[in-house]
Amino acid sequence: MNTRISIVAVLAAAAWLAPMQPAGAQGNVAFTLKYGVLAGLTGDPAPSGQGWNEAARLGVNYATETLTRMNLPNIKIVLADSQDSQGNAQAGVEAAQKLVNIDKVNVIIGDFYSSVTSAAATAVAIPNQVVMFTGGTSPALSKLNTGPVTLVWQPVAADDLQGRVLAQVIADALGKNARINVAARNDAYGTNLSNAFKEAWIAGGGTIPEMVIYNHQQPTLDSEAQRVVQGNPDGWLFIDFCPTFEKLALPMTRTGKWDPAKSFGSDTLNDCASKGSRNYPGMRATQANASSGSSFPAFKALFEKNAKQGVKFQSFIAESFDSVFIALLAAIDAQSSDPVKLSAKVVNVTNDPGESYTYEQLDKAIQALLAGKKIHFQGATGPINFAANGRITATNYDIWQHKPDGTAAVVKTIQFKP
Repeated sequence: MNTRISIVAVLAAAAWLAPMQPAGAQGNVAFTLKYGVLAGLTGDPAPSGQGWNEAARLGVNYATETLTRMNLPNIKIVLADSQDSQGNAQAGVEAAQKLVNIDKVNVIIGDFYSSVTSAAATAVAIPNQVVMFTGGTSPALSKLNTGPVTLVWQPVAADDLQGRVLAQVIADALGKNARINVAARNDAYGTNLSNAFKEAWIAGGGTIPEMVIYNHQQPTLDSEAQRVVQGNPDGWLFIDFCPTFEKLALPMTRTGKWDPAKSFGSDTLNDCASKGSRNYPGMRATQANASSGSSFPAFKALFEKNAKQGVKFQSFIAESFDSVFIALLAAIDAQSSDPVKLSAKVVNVTNDPGESYTYEQLDKAIQALLAGKKIHFQGATGPINFAANGRITATNYDIWQHKPDGTAAVVKTIQFKP
């Protein structure tokens, strides 16, 4: 046997069997990145909150496995804890305090309620300089970023854009001069989105005979239902979450004056039956497309295989999943888990120029960053493209419709051009 050939063969085999070793500055990068989840894990928000939490957990597990396979023991990530906000601001602040003061997290993923995010960010995250990735859609959330570094990031289209999309969708269906009654829950989500719609609808020539802002925490909404059906409108817009919307929908149905087929809902009313409530045949809802990323089918398959039994998949939880990877890649680019340094790199890793990578190519994205190259992370939700103020611009929207058999489905996807 040729000794030289045998040595070369042994070295080649050893290289093939060894853990993946990224080139460049990997020896200089060492940190522990701690995540915390903030979401409604009990009560009405639980069907969505449990999914949000599972998506974050699966993202952390996937990233941990990737780092282990790459033999990067100096880069550690951990899901420190998941805290129940119960879907209300006070509980959300208390939960965030536990994550920050006791668990010492660098990044909070949540809440998807704008009111909870606003309270927790103002009272806890921003004063302690902790990064938040929120599923909240209120335009006011990005205005919380008044310091030199953005700490609150919205991987979902804000309501000022959704309000204009709803105006366009309703105008296409019922005419731009239609008379639309509006009913919205009295919180940051409901008031901001209803006002955004009102401004766009009236500017386009439409009218709003009745605009009812109601206390969604009331046990019954019978009197509010009577107001919403007054005046023989051409259609309706509802802004609420499924469990509390049911308290309004049932008394509206009893009046005999409400037609779900002439009704439209916010993104949270896209498919109530899948969240433990009921659907109303003919009703439509408009939702920013959270599944346009090329890796979305892989994420869905990963979730359905590995999520806790009984937790249902919902497309919007891809925002939670993506946030795990954005934070990790930003930290690697910053070579630090310090929230301020990490946050300064979020725009860098979610925009061009730079080669595109999905979570399925996480190892290659990490290699590129450690080699000093630029990347553009492409989420399961789509391209992301964060702006410096913490917001993204989503242009693709799904129109869902409730079906007679109680299910709901996307009947159309539109591209909104402001």
